[in-house]
Amino acid sequence: MVDQVAILSPGELFGGVERQVLDLCRYYGEQENPRPLPVVFHDAELAQRLREAGLEPVVLRGRSRYDPGLVGRLQRLLEAAGVRLLHVHGYKATVLAALLRRRYRCAVVKTVHGRPEPVGRRPLAAAKTFLNHRLDNLATTRGVDIACYVTADLRRRFAGEHTGCRARVVPNGIRPLDGRGFARPAELDPGAVNAGIVGRVTPVKGIDLALAALADSVRDQRVVLHVVGDGPQRAELRRLAEHLGVSHRVRFHGFRRDAHAFLAHLDIVLMPSRHEGLPYTLLEAMSLARAVAVSDGGGLPEVVEDGRTGLVFPVEDVKAMGAVLDALAASAELRRRLGEAARTVQVERYSLARMAGTYREVYAAAMEGML
Repeated sequence: MVDQVAILSPGELFGGVERQVLDLCRYYGEQENPRPLPVVFHDAELAQRLREAGLEPVVLRGRSRYDPGLVGRLQRLLEAAGVRLLHVHGYKATVLAALLRRRYRCAVVKTVHGRPEPVGRRPLAAAKTFLNHRLDNLATTRGVDIACYVTADLRRRFAGEHTGCRARVVPNGIRPLDGRGFARPAELDPGAVNAGIVGRVTPVKGIDLALAALADSVRDQRVVLHVVGDGPQRAELRRLAEHLGVSHRVRFHGFRRDAHAFLAHLDIVLMPSRHEGLPYTLLEAMSLARAVAVSDGGGLPEVVEDGRTGLVFPVEDVKAMGAVLDALAASAELRRRLGEAARTVQVERYSLARMAGTYREVYAAAMEGML
């Protein structure tokens, strides 16, 4: 049995990575084993939510983004706490763990949440993404005992890059949500069919494709699109909505701490992503019995069965997306049937207890070599 685990993550933003860290820390904090030690590089939203859950995170600050002194500070932290197991998320945590293992005996588990995304469109940003990806892969092959992938799609995609470490697919999981506990946001129009995209506002999420579908292929004029989240593409998408003549049918709400309230009351939860791992927003929408419409990018079709638990359309196919939205807008009964089936699947296959239990098994397997 593993007594303690240090969970390292950036904590700079609040997305799927941070959600998994928060949920695992909360869950393990309620159990006897393992005791979680959350470590973040940024004192931001994740750190705040951990504190609200009664878990004080260690903020590992560096003098610069690539401060070599972080290795020594992490070693001293783990030695003082007696921790010999690290669960890392993101390239920085992975690289730090690989360097640490040269001077401190420990086991390392890594979760891969998705494919690398460019931080911008300029050549320098692309070069930075490429370099970080190469460093991440090198650190994974040399410093990780077991690599966990949230979907089988990700495991296949990284099979040739993550050689030398054991692989395991561990889907994300959540506690079931009760939609009755969330008040309907005033921003949702009672006379409209409210579709929503909830998450980071970045190119990979395909929000531009949804705007194009709204302008070109969605025939039902009652459909209004709500974008709940923030990111570098927000201003650009506002301009695109105006250019396409659909700004009157699009609402940009920015980052909202009450995002669950939107999910609970949306008629349609839309995910037009160009690629995905296994988004927490999808599991939350399923738990809340929402009708989901998703692209077949990445791991989404592993979770959503077309016609039974949601509707699936080809990635970047604007016309097919429009047809799916029209079909859902036209039938409240179809939305209800898909939502109810989705909720059943979430409870049975994608629970927090199941995910946390699987990670316990992974931790024990990684620690075998330490005995």
